[in-house]
Amino acid sequence: MNARRYAVASATLGLAAGLFAAAPASAMTAAPSAQGTSGDVEFSVFDNGSGIPRNSSFRLADLGRHGIPDSAVKQLGAGRAPRTVETENTTLSGPDDVVGQWKDRDGWTVYMRRGYYDPVRDRGFGLTKIEQKHNLTMKAVRATTQYPRPGAAGKQKFAGYPDTWNYFTDVLHVKCSGWWIFRTCRVDKVQAVRAGVDFHVKIPMLPKGVITAYCEGVQGRCPDWVKNAINI
Repeated sequence: MNARRYAVASATLGLAAGLFAAAPASAMTAAPSAQGTSGDVEFSVFDNGSGIPRNSSFRLADLGRHGIPDSAVKQLGAGRAPRTVETENTTLSGPDDVVGQWKDRDGWTVYMRRGYYDPVRDRGFGLTKIEQKHNLTMKAVRATTQYPRPGAAGKQKFAGYPDTWNYFTDVLHVKCSGWWIFRTCRVDKVQAVRAGVDFHVKIPMLPKGVITAYCEGVQGRCPDWVKNAINI
């Protein structure tokens, strides 16, 4: 009898060990509480080329291998969708003042200017237009230029302009159900984003930079889940 009990206990412990070994090590630092660890969660990610499945299900724990921070995976496992925080430049500046810069996929320097937006004439450029008209952020634009679709499909020269380029990427909206980091997830929406960057016009010595960015097929403002992607 004692031998039988020992065998059953050993098998149970072995099964549990196998489940927990499949999860990220950092997610094991604390046992999950019952509250918030089951049920549905939703979030979005920029497709960064890591192969996030679009047509098949995957586990929430698998996000770590797609460049999602462990801290975000644990928050999602607890039933909370992480949100990115945009650091705003509170210093007053004119439309041509540079408020950000970064390298695109190919190492080209992209500049973001404060810009302006006139809703009456529907004219403008830069961060102000992107925020006010299209409901995107500088981080979303940066991700679009750094993680465009592979090859020429993701970065195309704008015909008729000396050195203006359009970047195209996809933002994936994901729904998960189940328990903790073992929830089963599936992409349920895909939103294409386009960003246009002028590398030619100089103001006064630097390129004009980002002209605009928007969600393709969407009139006006992008859905909030696009700018709230957890990996930007």
